[in-house]
Amino acid sequence: MADALRADALSCYGGPARTPRICELAERGVLFEQAWAGGPWTAPSAVALFTGSHASAFADDPPAAPARVFHVGDEHETLAEALAARGYAVAADVDNFLAHRANALQGLTPLDPRSQGAGGAAAALPPPARDDDRVQRMYASVDFLLSAPAPFFAVRWIFDPHAPYEPPARWLEALAPAAASLPRPLSFYASLGHENAAARLRRHAKAMAEPERALLRALYHAEVESVDERVGWLLDALGRRGLRERTLVVLTADHGEAFGEHGVWLHGKALYEELLRVPLLVAGPGVAAGRRVAQPVSLADVAPSLRELLGLPPGDEQGASFAALLRPGPGAPAGAERAAYAGSPNGTAHGVDALRVGALKLIAHADGRAELYDLGADSGETRDLAAERPQDVARLRARLEALRAENEGRRRARLAARASGDRERVREETRRELEALGYVEGGADAAAAARRAEPAPEEAR
Repeated sequence: MADALRADALSCYGGPARTPRICELAERGVLFEQAWAGGPWTAPSAVALFTGSHASAFADDPPAAPARVFHVGDEHETLAEALAARGYAVAADVDNFLAHRANALQGLTPLDPRSQGAGGAAAALPPPARDDDRVQRMYASVDFLLSAPAPFFAVRWIFDPHAPYEPPARWLEALAPAAASLPRPLSFYASLGHENAAARLRRHAKAMAEPERALLRALYHAEVESVDERVGWLLDALGRRGLRERTLVVLTADHGEAFGEHGVWLHGKALYEELLRVPLLVAGPGVAAGRRVAQPVSLADVAPSLRELLGLPPGDEQGASFAALLRPGPGAPAGAERAAYAGSPNGTAHGVDALRVGALKLIAHADGRAELYDLGADSGETRDLAAERPQDVARLRARLEALRAENEGRRRARLAARASGDRERVREETRRELEALGYVEGGADAAAAARRAEPAPEEAR
């Protein structure tokens, strides 16, 4: 995982950043051209990625929202828990506290971020610079990959290229000439971020001239390149153990980053493609090499896909497995028309959410407004077609409303089960909710549906 990494920054997606190690995965595996985050900020995307379901299904009751918008409870079995139950060593080193706060990492054993590289990483990696601990922050994950018994499931969530865009020294020094003629020193632009109240990026960016904005983008792309180097260290650790060809590797991001498109900076505030479209690359045994998939997928599809690839039974997941799109053959199967969903609460029941079906994308606002875009003809979302194509708006809105109802049904069932601490109650509550919503009829159909839904034995800143 790389935090706030938009897909079009990577060279294999046509971007300006030089990312040979990340794009090595595209050469060895499958690149998804149209992958969606679960939302425009960390918490909903982390929940979608690690549970395989939409974050709205895990939304807390309103009184808890200021402190904890989403929560993955013990009543839900995550992919990590399912793998641990089957003998996998499971571990994670996750830099973003919002993923921890949502309990999306349930089942993953935390690695010590203060690792000194005793497991071999200190010898395998370059020594960290005195003013940059990003090398040492990789020690724990590299140590795990060098020494963990197989099979294993590991997560490394790298906080870069999240703002502030302050790349390591050698990248920063290379940008000094570009900043020489600007109104402020390079250090100022590299310090702009979310938290530092004296230099918030949103406040300054709107008044910047284009050369200053170009420098911000260059700083961001430099951080992307530094992430690529760190991804390479992880891949090299697998190679040292002879596990490179035996290991499934997934690379993605929790959301993208905006640089003034649609009047938005940073992330968390909108559902346009610069925030939702993330890289998704899968390489490893049983995966076709060099394939590019144009069908829409989402982070909620990752967990069910891995379950299928690893031979696990389906879990309590709303996402749809894309395993068939990964397997070698004459070409990726067309299959049924896939849909992708993303959402984020904004002080209302469902906040702002979006649905993509084929090339059409609907953004539904809490006040009832809708935006409709044809991403096939208008990837930059410059022309809102909602007024011209009301039938398409109505069709996608109906599908979105059904999904909202399903999310709410699941949410109520989980809250009830959490109150009782009884996993068996999840099945009964889910059955009742699905029956009440009209998804299934009573009796055997409802019981079967409940079993399928049963949990198995940033910015907001």
